[in-house]
Amino acid sequence: MSCAAVRQQFEAEVKKGLTFERALEIYREVDGSVSAHRVELAELKRAGDSEATKHLEEHIAEGEQLLQEIRRMKLH
Repeated sequence: MSCAAVRQQFEAEVKKGLTFERALEIYREVDGSVSAHRVELAELKRAGDSEATKHLEEHIAEGEQLLQEIRRMKLH
């Protein structure tokens, strides 16, 4: 699932009541996706594909932003 799709799902679940377990699942999914993107990014940089590199860097930034949001969440 793309980072944008996961973000939409995350925001929808926050509105209806996100559980700690589900937040953790989303976090792990996004973290794994960002890690995979970083591996792919290194390959693209070696290949010199600047357009794909820029696109992937944007996806990584989106994923990292969502990870930060999840980290900042507080339990009540």
